[in-house]
Amino acid sequence: MKYSESDLILHAISTQGEKLSFMARGALKSKKRFGGGVLEPTHFVSLTYKQSAEEGKLHVLQEATLINDFAGLRTDYDRLELALHILECVSKVSQEGDRHSEFLFNLLGHTLRALETAQDPLIVKMHFYLKFLLQQGVVDAEPWMAPFLKTNMADSNQLVSYRQTVDDELKNVEQMVRHYIVNATL
Repeated sequence: MKYSESDLILHAISTQGEKLSFMARGALKSKKRFGGGVLEPTHFVSLTYKQSAEEGKLHVLQEATLINDFAGLRTDYDRLELALHILECVSKVSQEGDRHSEFLFNLLGHTLRALETAQDPLIVKMHFYLKFLLQQGVVDAEPWMAPFLKTNMADSNQLVSYRQTVDDELKNVEQMVRHYIVNATL
């Protein structure tokens, strides 16, 4: 979020799944510390920051180094839009101070990587939704979900034979996700 003429407020998820919030002073003007679009939403970055002395206050971001830009997500608009939606889902449920949600971080990273090269992005969407909802305790596994829940995100392309299942069930699963996301933030 733009905070002032040159400052940004950023939210990130740590490798432990903790939501972190930062003030990036001069981020819109600094080519050295934050150049090359390093602070784009889908980027995996290493951050150097000054930790806030008070709980609930913003940390001060000093520098960001790009680790993975997931360039394949920018090959078409629908892929990028889905990646941003997945980021929003994770952002809504991640919590400040929660250092025990590595699953969220890993699910996010593996999903973005799978989405880069997906033969069918809708299969990746269903795959993410089911793993996300199951991990959050929102759904109980049903027999039709088994192939998605047993398959690693990296192997999403192996699920192309389940496209009819995606067509039949995606609308209901999307409604569950939307309902959960709205209620998770109340």
